[in-house]
Amino acid sequence: MDFIHVKEGKNSWKRYLSSFIVIILFIFVAGIPYGIIGEVLVGTDGDPNTYYDAEKMEYIGLDPLLNFALMNSTFIIWIFGIFVAVRFIHKRKFKTLITPNRNIDWKKVGYGFITFFVILSATTIIDAILNPGDYSINEISLSDFLLLFVLVLVLTPIQTTCEEVFFRGYLMQLIGKWIRNPLVLSLIAGGIFGSLHFINPEMGYSPILVGMDYLLAGFIWCYVSTKTNSTELAIGAHAANNMLLGWFLTMDDSSFGHIPSLFVVNNIDPAISLMWSAIAMGTFLFLSLKKYKVSNF
Repeated sequence: MDFIHVKEGKNSWKRYLSSFIVIILFIFVAGIPYGIIGEVLVGTDGDPNTYYDAEKMEYIGLDPLLNFALMNSTFIIWIFGIFVAVRFIHKRKFKTLITPNRNIDWKKVGYGFITFFVILSATTIIDAILNPGDYSINEISLSDFLLLFVLVLVLTPIQTTCEEVFFRGYLMQLIGKWIRNPLVLSLIAGGIFGSLHFINPEMGYSPILVGMDYLLAGFIWCYVSTKTNSTELAIGAHAANNMLLGWFLTMDDSSFGHIPSLFVVNNIDPAISLMWSAIAMGTFLFLSLKKYKVSNF
């Protein structure tokens, strides 16, 4: 069974066009509650420092935890839209975006999560040892951190899994109808994933280096998915990445906002960050293919 060249269901280009339109509509609808609640809050608090930033496409000045919850809740509607499109337009099961097998391999998801969590933790700790002045303990209350912990635990896996089933599942299966080479397929799909992150505030540190960081992540997770015949490892790794950052590291100009993470990164060197990302991603790729490579695609 081939994960990319899925045989189950109806997968003509006309159905992909229809399903893509449906998913885009759900993405649009997903943003409506955030917009309504945001407008009500900034319009009634009497604070001129709270407003909607059209360039960043987010509300400025909202409580960071509330903003985090609202933004990540949109992915619940998005992933439901993907489910509707695949189940009723393509006439196949949602799990075909994750694996071609009868059941999802949760051990494989867990391996991706634990492996990348350990790798990313190790590179972060090493960087902190080498550059101790770049990190400091965040001055937060225990109650704020506990609330953040729960929000990240519940919402972040939904957010990352939504992105994985769309980019590593739906999009790669669509592009895979015409692109048969796994390297080229991964470059295209990973490039789309990475480029859509170019609107993130982190790009202000260095559009080129931070952009390369996003593109690298997109490519590696796509390539791992093609060579291991599922998105399970990428789902685990992506969740590990975002959950670790959410719990432990916050910084200025972050897509996470000024959430009450345990530590603050005071100095961002995009070149060093890209180096550590390359090491982490490369290590994850090596370990994943060594253990799970099954596809000759």
